[in-house]
Amino acid sequence: MIQEINRFRLGYVAEPLVGHEQYRGMLAIPYLRRSAQGGWDVVSLRFRCIEPHDCKAAKHGKYRTVPGDRPRMYNTLALLQDTATVAITEGELDAITASISGIPAVGIPGATSWQSYFREPFLGYQTVYILADGDDPGMKFAETVAKTLPNSKIIPMPDKTDVNSLVVQHGPKALLERIK
Repeated sequence: MIQEINRFRLGYVAEPLVGHEQYRGMLAIPYLRRSAQGGWDVVSLRFRCIEPHDCKAAKHGKYRTVPGDRPRMYNTLALLQDTATVAITEGELDAITASISGIPAVGIPGATSWQSYFREPFLGYQTVYILADGDDPGMKFAETVAKTLPNSKIIPMPDKTDVNSLVVQHGPKALLERIK
């Protein structure tokens, strides 16, 4: 598990910078890009409440984005792998879970965040699996993405389930079997 945390450079906001106190106690999810010097740059951060009741008490959703940040794809490093297939998920944690399960995956930060310019990197793949959350917004997201990608295949998760919850409940094999 520590290896995966390090791989995705996940963090916990214990002592936030001045002006960022609203992120205290949240999971920090960095968006990484290759730097010109050969290392990694953090180009954006999103934050996730770890305890659902904390989100409701603070009157905000599970995820928080730095004000002014624009939607971008998460885990684009998956696009650098030598593979004929790749997956698109709704959310960063689902992309992490799919990747750990052996499916290279890119996450889109929310059901309404797909942008037309996200399309291009996926056109060279034999198949792009759209791992759809098992709810109405998840299916709408999948259908929106599928309309733009002729090489896509929608893989719906069970009702009220996403990639992460499926794998937590039933293991990576359950996700891999859905794709077959």
